[in-house]
Amino acid sequence: MFRQPEITGVDQEMFQKALVPVDGSPFTAGLVAYSIAFAKKAGCSLTLVYVLDKPQMASVAEVEKQKAANMGIPEQSREKAVGEGVSASSRVEVGTPAETIISLAEREKFDLIILGSRGYSQLRRLIVGSVADKVMEHAPCPVLIFR
Repeated sequence: MFRQPEITGVDQEMFQKALVPVDGSPFTAGLVAYSIAFAKKAGCSLTLVYVLDKPQMASVAEVEKQKAANMGIPEQSREKAVGEGVSASSRVEVGTPAETIISLAEREKFDLIILGSRGYSQLRRLIVGSVADKVMEHAPCPVLIFR
């Protein structure tokens, strides 16, 4: 069970739309709970997105099948948000996670990205980087990292 996070210092006019990438890991529940608490305090809507990392050789039909199979991940989070009185939508996008998140934020003019960090080791981050690092560096809007 996650404790209800305390959100302070958020202006009701500061954010209108927040993008929340979810991956279905056990870490997602905490990220979603935090995002809902933040949205309530800020008065913003949430868009919960799962990014399907498309295999290079997958056919269009296979990608569509995988998208449908993974729609439950952001949809469960959307249902939780709506159940708590937060305006929310869900979707599945296809592409490289960091680039897809950044592109979506730019294209749809999100005010904020609320993103989970799994706390990879310094060595792993140095070698492969992380989605959170890439998004923080290139996002067109503020990025709030949930740990």
